[in-house]
Amino acid sequence: MHSDTTPRVSQIVEPQQPLPAQLKALRRAGGRSLVSLAERTGLSRLTVAAAEGQADARLSTLTALFDELGYTLVPVPKALLAETVAFIANQGQSVSLPAGVSAPLGVGQQAFRAAADDLDDGDEAPS
Repeated sequence: MHSDTTPRVSQIVEPQQPLPAQLKALRRAGGRSLVSLAERTGLSRLTVAAAEGQADARLSTLTALFDELGYTLVPVPKALLAETVAFIANQGQSVSLPAGVSAPLGVGQQAFRAAADDLDDGDEAPS
């Protein structure tokens, strides 16, 4: 759970940023140095520095570095990027439904509807 002072990932990185820029932002936000990240992953400091500065860093290197920072690289279809980013920014909660989709009835609404249907069928109202 995030405290009021802990920034969310969505406040640290922009999904449109290249992976090296995201890596650097997450490392800095976590207060990690190049050296500590290199030591924890078994990579050299120069490899870590290069991964933060090159758009063509090896996928295995990026995967190891993001993993050490507590993140997983997940391919997302471009058509779903905005929805995925919103879902993550809201900590896994869907805050709205797409246009034309109705939310399911709550328990109270279901009970009310059932009682109203019973009245329509000629049953007496409960006393």
